[in-house]
Amino acid sequence: MSDLKKLIYKAQCIGNVEPIEYMVPYPNLRALIEGQNIKYGKKMVYADYELSSDKIYRMAQQSANLFLSLGVKPKERVMIQALPFPESEIAMLGAWTLGSSLVFTSDHDYSRAIKASKPSLIISQEMQFLEKIKEQSDEFIPKVKAFLEDEAVVFWTDGRGIRLSHYNILVNTNGIQHAIDLYEDQFFDIKIEANSMPWVILKVVLPLYSGAPISKDKADISFGEKDADYIIKYNWDSISNSLPNELNVCNENSGFISIGKEPIHLTEVNDLNKPTAINGHSVMMGYLNKKENKKVFKKGRLYIQTKSD
Repeated sequence: MSDLKKLIYKAQCIGNVEPIEYMVPYPNLRALIEGQNIKYGKKMVYADYELSSDKIYRMAQQSANLFLSLGVKPKERVMIQALPFPESEIAMLGAWTLGSSLVFTSDHDYSRAIKASKPSLIISQEMQFLEKIKEQSDEFIPKVKAFLEDEAVVFWTDGRGIRLSHYNILVNTNGIQHAIDLYEDQFFDIKIEANSMPWVILKVVLPLYSGAPISKDKADISFGEKDADYIIKYNWDSISNSLPNELNVCNENSGFISIGKEPIHLTEVNDLNKPTAINGHSVMMGYLNKKENKKVFKKGRLYIQTKSD
């Protein structure tokens, strides 16, 4: 293990607890999709669009077959470009089903994101993705199964690519679910575009992980940037000054760093008033640019800047 990898791994530890010591119920995100299909079957995931667990599972399998037919291999990257709902969500689940990772951007900075991440396939609206997958079999047998520490997402934002693992995403989602007490007998609503890590955590993974369907009309809990039960805060300065219903975003921590004044489960910050360094199991795999990693991974921590800096 290189010195840089050792620094990153140390930053992903919280106290004496290493990432491998906290058990999540799935060995990867593909297993989450498959497991929820087995558990819930006909239960809705995106209720307003009549997309049930079994239908999403089949569409993810079809997507994986499409990617494979277009030359994408496990461990390679697929990029999405401003796709409408539910194309982005299904494409992401299909990439995980294949054993590849998905690249997306916050700001349509596609040229630099492509150059840095080198995706094997780029999906744009012109592809008509949902029509394309209808031609594919809904049975897919993976030749390669991702490990928890493998890359699941590359999120391109502010001129940098953030690499996040299956484990990072599952742990961050787990922290959100238990902090807000969201379970399978509830519904929730989320108003968010497919251009942020909160989208991955709340819109793609949380309904599968929790078993709680997304529905605008039936929602018991809502998420949004305003006028919602839980407010997503991209620009924030202090955790200690946060309101109980504010979800503070930190992309390098897989999505969220705190819920109100409490750091998300398995995340530790050096200063609640104005955090500058974090440790924990949601800490990213690193930036695509290794030189950037050497600047932020120091002394066994990940050093961050808030949006207000």
